[in-house]
Amino acid sequence: MRVALALISILLPLSLSLACPPNAGYVGAIYKQGSDLNSLMEFLKASGIASSMEVGPFNFSPYSNFSYPSIYISIGSYEEGGSIKAYVFPGSSYTLLMVETDTNLSEAPLVYAESLLSGYLNPELIVNVSSSPNNWVPPVPLAEWSKLEKGEELKISVYKCGFIYSKLRRPQIEKVGVIANDIDYSLSFDMIRDAFERRGVGVDYLGSGARALIAAQKYRAVIILGGPKAPIVGRGVIPIMGEERKELGERGWVIVTRPWGTGIAVVIAGADRYLTREAVKKFLSSELFDQVVKVVKEGREMKRVSEKKGLVELVSSFGRCGYQEGPSLSVTVRGSYAYANYSLGHANPCAKFVLRGYEMEGNRIEIELSTEETAEICVQCIGVIYANFVIGPLPPGSYELCIGGLCVPFRV
Repeated sequence: MRVALALISILLPLSLSLACPPNAGYVGAIYKQGSDLNSLMEFLKASGIASSMEVGPFNFSPYSNFSYPSIYISIGSYEEGGSIKAYVFPGSSYTLLMVETDTNLSEAPLVYAESLLSGYLNPELIVNVSSSPNNWVPPVPLAEWSKLEKGEELKISVYKCGFIYSKLRRPQIEKVGVIANDIDYSLSFDMIRDAFERRGVGVDYLGSGARALIAAQKYRAVIILGGPKAPIVGRGVIPIMGEERKELGERGWVIVTRPWGTGIAVVIAGADRYLTREAVKKFLSSELFDQVVKVVKEGREMKRVSEKKGLVELVSSFGRCGYQEGPSLSVTVRGSYAYANYSLGHANPCAKFVLRGYEMEGNRIEIELSTEETAEICVQCIGVIYANFVIGPLPPGSYELCIGGLCVPFRV
């Protein structure tokens, strides 16, 4: 692949250039792919990515009046840099995705933007990545795109010494990369690694910061643990989750999939660290897990993977020592979801409930459970088994929930 080099000329004398230090920079990727405003708008609307868009001429330096027409997209934030300011320059043959970055010309925001927009702009079609400080006018990525798309040489004015950074993307790594903070790593990483390795897929822990986002771009599949409130990771998952953040608040956990780089991203988030761990367990026993394994092994394109959710989800079940004469069932409601807590006395605490199925007839929901032993050797005490359910979404109305012959009315 050919990498275009920009022509640089210094216009200001040294005495003035010292008064114009860069306070930001731009890094951009050029795709050998055409694009237009309407198709980009349609993609953003359908993708679920939290974003806003503006069209017009934009200025890219505090030291120049130079402006250029482009599509500006704000897509949330990443761990080290606040709001992602992305610019798309559409063309018939080449498209430029350029983002604002820091004076060290970190690739992190570009990698993040590339991954979020990979359902529209194919990362495999990137032919060049370049960057420059914001006292280079116009930015180097824009000059390189102009040469490829329009055949026009844009002269770059340098207001202070800087540098150009340009390279091609590395090949994919046929493994799963995991991004998680220390808390979610300690609770869930070993479980994820063991499950994938049993299927012949390697797993790497990438960390939790901007470097992790850069490293994740090279993986066919990336799993991000934690929701919007998770330390470090939280800010990065906000635009990925989009409107499905509301479901996390109502349901207690959520699994979100998005195109990522040339593969798939799976965000597994719980309302707290323990619900995140429970959501990981659900993911590893789901059809979605099987599909992610195929993405990594076969490298096949997967624009979107859907997790099939039932009306009733068994979030967690466990046993502990205690005594309870009969079954107990309670229901609370938040939004369009009902949260049920069920418990039953058992011969010992080493058991849990398994969801066998459910049936909804009119506004009556009946859940069928069975028990499963959790240990061959158990402490000698009478136990109680507990189960926590999420039911929904449900339309407004009156309902009745029944488990093991015990029924409780509730209203959404």
